[in-house]
Amino acid sequence: MQNEQDFSNLIYEYFFLRIRFGYYRCGDSLPPIDTLCREFNVAPLTVTAALRRLRSEGFISMHNGRPTMVLYQLKEREEEEFCLRFFSERWPAFMDLYASSELILVPLEIEGLRRMDDGDLAEISRLAKWGDADDLLHFFWFTLQKLDNPLALNLFWESTQFMGFPFAKKSRAYGSYSPGIVRRRLNKLIQYIKARDWNTVRELLLRYQRDDVRRMVEAFGKDIRSLTKEEMVPFTWRIYRERPQVRYDLAFRLLHEIYMGEYREKDFLPSYEKMAQKYQVSVSTIRRTVNTLCQTGAARAINGRGTQIFTAGQPCDAPDFESPAIRRSLAYFVQSFELLIYTCEGVTRSLLSSVSQADKDILAGELKNNLLTGRTEFSLWCYLLYVGKYSPLEGIRVIYRGIYSLFLWGYPLKASFGNSERADNALMHFTELMLSKLVKNDVDGCAVTVRELLSQMFPYARQYLLEHGIKEEEMRLTPCIHLQLTT
Repeated sequence: MQNEQDFSNLIYEYFFLRIRFGYYRCGDSLPPIDTLCREFNVAPLTVTAALRRLRSEGFISMHNGRPTMVLYQLKEREEEEFCLRFFSERWPAFMDLYASSELILVPLEIEGLRRMDDGDLAEISRLAKWGDADDLLHFFWFTLQKLDNPLALNLFWESTQFMGFPFAKKSRAYGSYSPGIVRRRLNKLIQYIKARDWNTVRELLLRYQRDDVRRMVEAFGKDIRSLTKEEMVPFTWRIYRERPQVRYDLAFRLLHEIYMGEYREKDFLPSYEKMAQKYQVSVSTIRRTVNTLCQTGAARAINGRGTQIFTAGQPCDAPDFESPAIRRSLAYFVQSFELLIYTCEGVTRSLLSSVSQADKDILAGELKNNLLTGRTEFSLWCYLLYVGKYSPLEGIRVIYRGIYSLFLWGYPLKASFGNSERADNALMHFTELMLSKLVKNDVDGCAVTVRELLSQMFPYARQYLLEHGIKEEEMRLTPCIHLQLTT
């Protein structure tokens, strides 16, 4: 029921913003319920609940057998006020996220474009004929689908929704939007995609994005209101929107503390009551979270004694491969590997080129300590945590902290497997090489070293899951939103 409520809220939010931005005007009809069920991958009752909420607030009319119509009369000044408030609440995060997307989404888009065949190129050429805002959105969505990585699609949806992009088509807020410019851009991109000139494709994508940012600043920058920190809306990456996010956030925190934090030297977790008080959640939430840890293999419930935990370096139980939740989380673990492989070089260069020598010495010190203590298996985690703390871009920090949390699902795979000599040797070599590159201040060498390790480790993780019954297609779960609502 909670999952259905979350999706109902998402659908409500989607259409509420489209109406308030002026995408839908009074008299426009919304897509039929069966279309919405298909596009959001939810049941009719979930869609109906969202539409009824919109109706109760006076935005739409609903009658059996008739199209759902927009009733809301949007006045020009009201629309301008809403848009100004929307962007004022997000402005610092908005600008930061655009810069972050250059390091995350642009490399993913280029990889998707690399995988296109002649039929795919014909499809994006068709989108280029009109150049509307929806066609541009579909171009990026279609390209990312070629990665066959739902986590990438989820990130694209969350970031574009935060920036208001899906709601832009008719809004006066995007008055400078020109279909002609978009058509010329897409056609030029297609020209270089066909020529397989990926350096130029990258340059064009970055140039177009920076031009859009410049025009947004010109349109809104002088009118953006100064708000308090409490009024600002930060960017968050809601990976588990369809599941209880609180439980998974707490599971990530506990796994981190078991392997890297305060529980690292302990054999058992505290009682449910003490943990509920410490983490300020209900006892039932703690109980469900601990059950999730047991399913991962990181913990084991022992009658009369409590919950035993397996700390770093200890053999642990194998994950419960019969649990759909665990299978889903392990699929995300594999997908997060791919996101890192395609983005880590640019992120590493950006980070190490901007931080002070003292901050670089912090990472070098952690890697050196891992060598001395024989804990090089955590060197990649140290890198992810370092990015999540020291990157100059908040968007990168949010995304890489999210990826780190997904990586935690994978440790019990290694700890329960037993013979992991190849992985251990790869991590030892990575630690030594990364440390030497940091000492020499070789930023490019560090970026390449991270990419090489991830490319080497990814087949191990994928093969392990295949051997334990998680099929390739299960690692590529269908995203909940198809983003074809305006087709």
